[in-house]
Amino acid sequence: MSNIRIPELLAPAGSIDTLKASVNAGADAVYLSGERFGARQFAPNFNLKEMEEAIKYAHLRGVKVYITVNTLIHEDELFKVGDYLVQLYSIGADAVIVQDLGVASLAKKIVPDLNLHCSTQMTIHNPQGVSWAADNGFKRVILAREMSLEEVEFSAKANKNRKIELEVFAHGAICYSYSGQCLLSSIIGGRSGNRGMCAQPCRKNYQLVMVKTDKSGKYMEFEEIPLNDHFLLSTKDLAIYSHLEEVAKSSVDSIKIEGRMKPPEYVANVIKVYRDALNSLSKGKWNPSNHEMSQLKLCFNRGLTDGWIFNKTSSVMGRDHPGNRGLYLGQVMNHPKKQGYTVIKRKSEVVLEKGDGIIFKDPEKTGPSANFWGTILEHNPTTVKDNLFIKLDKDVKIGSDVFITRRKSMIHEAEEIVKNINLPHKIPLEIEIKWNETFTPLAKVTASPPHLENIKIKYKADFSMEKAIKKPLSTETISKHLLKTGGTPFHIRNVLIDYPGNLFTPISNLNHLRREILEEVQRKILKKYLPSSKEVGLVKSRLDSWKKDEKLDKKINYNDKLGDINLAIYVDSVRSFKAALELGCKKIYFQPKIEYMGRDESDDNFYCIKHSHDYETYFEKIHSSLKEVASLCNESDLELIWKWPDITSQNFIMGATNLLNPLEENTIDGVMVGNLGAMWSLKEDFSSVKIYGSERLNIWNHMATGEISKYIHNITLSPELSQKHLQKLMSNCKVLYPNHDFGFLIQGNLEAIVSKDCLWNLLPDKGIIGKLNHSCHLGIKDSKNRIFPVEIDQEYRTHIFNSVELCLIDYLPQLSKMGLDNLIIDARNKPVNYIQNILPIYQKAREFTVNSVPNLGNKLDLLKKRVKKNSNGGITTGNFIRGVEND
Repeated sequence: MSNIRIPELLAPAGSIDTLKASVNAGADAVYLSGERFGARQFAPNFNLKEMEEAIKYAHLRGVKVYITVNTLIHEDELFKVGDYLVQLYSIGADAVIVQDLGVASLAKKIVPDLNLHCSTQMTIHNPQGVSWAADNGFKRVILAREMSLEEVEFSAKANKNRKIELEVFAHGAICYSYSGQCLLSSIIGGRSGNRGMCAQPCRKNYQLVMVKTDKSGKYMEFEEIPLNDHFLLSTKDLAIYSHLEEVAKSSVDSIKIEGRMKPPEYVANVIKVYRDALNSLSKGKWNPSNHEMSQLKLCFNRGLTDGWIFNKTSSVMGRDHPGNRGLYLGQVMNHPKKQGYTVIKRKSEVVLEKGDGIIFKDPEKTGPSANFWGTILEHNPTTVKDNLFIKLDKDVKIGSDVFITRRKSMIHEAEEIVKNINLPHKIPLEIEIKWNETFTPLAKVTASPPHLENIKIKYKADFSMEKAIKKPLSTETISKHLLKTGGTPFHIRNVLIDYPGNLFTPISNLNHLRREILEEVQRKILKKYLPSSKEVGLVKSRLDSWKKDEKLDKKINYNDKLGDINLAIYVDSVRSFKAALELGCKKIYFQPKIEYMGRDESDDNFYCIKHSHDYETYFEKIHSSLKEVASLCNESDLELIWKWPDITSQNFIMGATNLLNPLEENTIDGVMVGNLGAMWSLKEDFSSVKIYGSERLNIWNHMATGEISKYIHNITLSPELSQKHLQKLMSNCKVLYPNHDFGFLIQGNLEAIVSKDCLWNLLPDKGIIGKLNHSCHLGIKDSKNRIFPVEIDQEYRTHIFNSVELCLIDYLPQLSKMGLDNLIIDARNKPVNYIQNILPIYQKAREFTVNSVPNLGNKLDLLKKRVKKNSNGGITTGNFIRGVEND
């Protein structure tokens, strides 16, 4: 036996058949969603009755069930979520997976005994984020896919004195963006990934372009950068199969298979491959198998990658094609039309069979115009050495690559798994049978279900046996019929029979006895997973009490009185800071973009960290920039906030916190963070530092506000909120948290994606990098000719911004009435002229609004036209008016 601690194998369940496939293929746990509040709204999912049956099915087979409640929640949904959490607790869910801080807060308040898992949508990507989760009542963290195994280990060691489980993704689709930080689908078409409605625009084709802009940052012209591949944001599928031993030897507690929208045959076969490998590892004898890798490719793949977890950044992307690649079979060598068959030179050991699916790729076409043609084989092909002869009705070009994308035998195997033919883990039973003085069978049963203590029951049969006249039943006959368990989740390991002999009863009575015993054991096991009626009553009482205390409808504080408007701005250079300061801006969030090494010193130049020692230089430059802008503020009442990146590596947090010590008192007024780990680091080590929360914390409701307000004084709310939902949220927050400030973005290109991939790697001429500045930058152009600006940060992450600028200048009166404290212009990645043009327009709009000038609407419309002239790509009200689907 091996000393390796085998991690939990966690499988998807998007439907009842997929659940059965996962359980019967060997999963230790499954995750699934209800009809609402789950991040896969396009999967079949489960209603409450189906979910209850699914939980019973899994529990009787020793499998845990985690329910995803991992979308962001609006104010008017909180009561329904509270009801839902109580229902999940009552039917025996083993845990809930949550994204929304408000849902987490609500769960801890109402169902404190229900285990909480941090969804990967929480974007926990550093050790401090894990610490936050452990210290705030979570049992498990599903880590960001972008973390390397080394970073996972560091996080585990940093939290070794805390009880927290770590889960990583092992197989399946990879999002291009950090999960929870992608707004691309939302801003393009209103289908928010944070509401489970992602339209997967990252799988579309894009063209890399270099854009020249004028002094204000507006597009003048663009030039396409020629590339062979066109699906620039499309990732391969993750498969850590070959590295399972490394993962098993690590501190990872659970490996997750993605695929709630995949069919049962995919799930069954993928889980079986990983289950067999883990079982072999537990016995100390396993090596990756080429056959098993072929099986994984045949299930579905966009190309397989070891992923970021093994630092294989260069292999993560599959930019040539976003669809299923299948398994490479070979190449078309000949296609004689008269004979009616195609000759394929086979380069795979897989033998094609009738019913298999294959596709042909035209060798002369690539990118978006690539021509794929597929068919299902109606006959078994003929094999002569390495040549396959296949009958086809359609012409195929010689030289076409051939791939297998469907394997009929694998579908059949999956169907057998779903039918429970060979259940991998059955609950062992020990049965003792004896007879009393009236010859009534008495049974003592010991069940040993996983995750539970042994269960003992006593059962008295509802019939008595009689003295045999002709053919008494033998001990062997009785034992034979009691040992039959059929398709039940039980395995009778042993039967001890103390039989007086010479008795008879119809065999049907013995079968009835066996069924009654098994059903009683089943009832006892399921009861163990359920809370008691007293516990459920207590939970319902908490829910009722919370609803009564909330009285949300009576807290509405919205009025028609205009409040003051404070304009704030995000900037990233000293020159931009000076411009905003000179124009009288009273709050500036400064996220310094540092010069690129080897170029002339200028605020427009850029510095990238290539080696660990570069961090020292990097933070020296940040320190210098912060001191310089702080020196400009000595005579002003400006509020200066150091804005950290929303994604902060451990290296950044260490360098940035070290920098806080030497910063002179009053150099900065606070620090803005965009993730829970950065927040927790400041809270733990710099309690005197005032913390500001960026919009990337995804605050959608007042419960989330309450959870974060323990540590953050100034909170910027999510830009995905519509006017209706923002109004409801602010109405409650101003009553519940009157001492906190709230901000909202009103102008700028919203960040749509932040990715660990670096689009610089695509440049055929790296000299282009040296030409990038505020008048020349990268972008990606979609099929509608929209250009999305691209920026690369100091740690080589790609940031993609909306093709048009958010502009809410004509909604300043409505925003003012809501009581928002700060309305923010995002001027990062913009030239100084942009600030000098845009900020005065908004200052004039503020003046008009605060003073309620006559014809206010008309005046704001005229100012909006001026904003449009100075905005890059045009303007939009974004989700503020449209909202998001499933609102």
